[in-house]
Amino acid sequence: MYHQINHRIVTNFSVKNTQEEKTLHLAFTAYFRTIYVTEIDAILFGSTSSEDEISSEDDDWPKLDRGNDSSVITDKAEIDTETEEDADDIDQSHQSIAIEEDGKGADKDRKISWTTAIDNFKIEVNSPNFCSGPVHNLPTGSYPSEYFKLFFTNSMCETVRVNTNKYAEYIQEKKNITHSKWKPVEFVEEIWNFLSVMLIMSLARLPKMSDYWASNPMLGNDMIKRTMTKDRFMEILRYFHLSNREEEKNPQGEGYNIMQKLDPFMKDLKLNFLKHFSPYRELSIDEALIKYKGRLGIVQYMPMKPAKLGIKVWMLCDSRLGYVYNFEPYCGKKDNVPRSEKGLGYDVIRFLCSCLKRTGHHIFFDRFFSSVLLMRDLLNAGQYSTGTIMLNRKYLPENIKEFKLKTAGESKCFQCIETPNLTCTIWKDKKEIALVSTANTYTIESTKRRIGGNVTSIPCPQTIRQYNKFMGGVDLADQKRQYYDVARKSYKWWFYMYRFLINTAVNNAHIIYTLTNMPNLKRPMNLYTFKMGLIASLIKNLRPSIATPTRIISHKHERVKIEGRKRVCRHCSSLKIKTLRNHAVESTWICQACKVCLCINCFEPYHNQRNLFQQLNAQ
Repeated sequence: MYHQINHRIVTNFSVKNTQEEKTLHLAFTAYFRTIYVTEIDAILFGSTSSEDEISSEDDDWPKLDRGNDSSVITDKAEIDTETEEDADDIDQSHQSIAIEEDGKGADKDRKISWTTAIDNFKIEVNSPNFCSGPVHNLPTGSYPSEYFKLFFTNSMCETVRVNTNKYAEYIQEKKNITHSKWKPVEFVEEIWNFLSVMLIMSLARLPKMSDYWASNPMLGNDMIKRTMTKDRFMEILRYFHLSNREEEKNPQGEGYNIMQKLDPFMKDLKLNFLKHFSPYRELSIDEALIKYKGRLGIVQYMPMKPAKLGIKVWMLCDSRLGYVYNFEPYCGKKDNVPRSEKGLGYDVIRFLCSCLKRTGHHIFFDRFFSSVLLMRDLLNAGQYSTGTIMLNRKYLPENIKEFKLKTAGESKCFQCIETPNLTCTIWKDKKEIALVSTANTYTIESTKRRIGGNVTSIPCPQTIRQYNKFMGGVDLADQKRQYYDVARKSYKWWFYMYRFLINTAVNNAHIIYTLTNMPNLKRPMNLYTFKMGLIASLIKNLRPSIATPTRIISHKHERVKIEGRKRVCRHCSSLKIKTLRNHAVESTWICQACKVCLCINCFEPYHNQRNLFQQLNAQ
């Protein structure tokens, strides 16, 4: 109807280039459009509006009067703008912003309105009703290797063995190698030996890999020599492969995935990370960087990271422990993260959080990911969130930049009217910080700051304190991964990713071990001790060491077996050596002359050290 009337106006109206005739034409168009919209409202919504409501008393005729909302038509842009009725009577001090997603859907007519009148009673945060912690059947006191094999399983190790043999056969056929030292890996234990050597290298760093097999006692590592020969280790390292070479696609072909050499191993590892840990309420999401300076299309430059250059990995971690629950390498548009028109940060958060089986988590992330739409959608999905946000993001209050906080500790908060849980808080520290949250009331607490050389307490919103407390989960995982890192230089770029996966599995196994044995440990086992126990249990299960007979130093110092309760070994205690369960090493043997309890293997080193000290004191 409207289009027919408008067409009639255009055909009957003599179009000239005068400004007066253009204005009159626009006025007639707006008038008939108003009649059309009013009739449609009456049909759809039962509105009682009629043509009598259109008044021409003002000079700006025609005007559409709808209660308190008036739209004066002055140019063509305003004529082409569709009018809509307000759902509620909102005070003029409230600011309304219509959210349009892809031009369709229910969100087109939704509004986000902000107010500075905060009502904390409308903010509802439900307590989590799920159990968190390790999920496995291992008994208390199990060896560290058993916790590590929860993630890097025997079946995965067998797959690596098979793929390594296939890749070696492919390379030898391709390069026509007939005389080679290579022998196929027949048993999976040899892959465990290979991994054990890598873990030992992470604890004892040497300039060159060949130094570990050096005859020089200052360089050579006896444990590595006993575990695997140098030639065998180098041959396995040369042909080491995680994926099936027959299923890999050509880089120039269709369906090529740059992560195809890692995908099978990485998928199994991610599933095991999810399977054996139920996350706690607070989680954090951030990006990690695997140091790599080679020529690779997915290398990212991040000047704020310690590595500066490398492969970016999105990570979902436990905020308190640093347990890596989910992760995904960034490979541009061809990675596994589904893309939408809402931005990369939005897509990454929704992808990483899709693995959460229960609702009620509180997720923290930084301003790269934060947006009002993301916070609202996470809340609708049952997950709370908090994150810093840039003030130029969409759907924030337009006058938010006008608030200039002058003194440290001053803050301002806005609350969403349609979604009361959604708040935007600005706080003045050294500079202004803006956060958006769906899980915190506007409560003022205090924090300590050093101002002018003196430590003083300044006001601080609860949202800021919680963000500072729980945002560092990914940074904690990065920090632990740098301790005793197995990474070494390699001409294979994907080997850097593989070592990242091994480091992550070791750290997660250490967390599971600590949580499982925590009631029985006076002091939790640190990562260094856990890694020592992991290596010892892996090698012990494969090639148990044979104790050599101890030589008696003199007839005065003899071993005598005692009856009754064991005693703490003096030599092990001086070196702070403990058992895998973090207990003191005990023995049933004592030296008859010294009256000191010693292990069988500690008898000779203890007396040699004692004699050396006596000679030094005599000089």
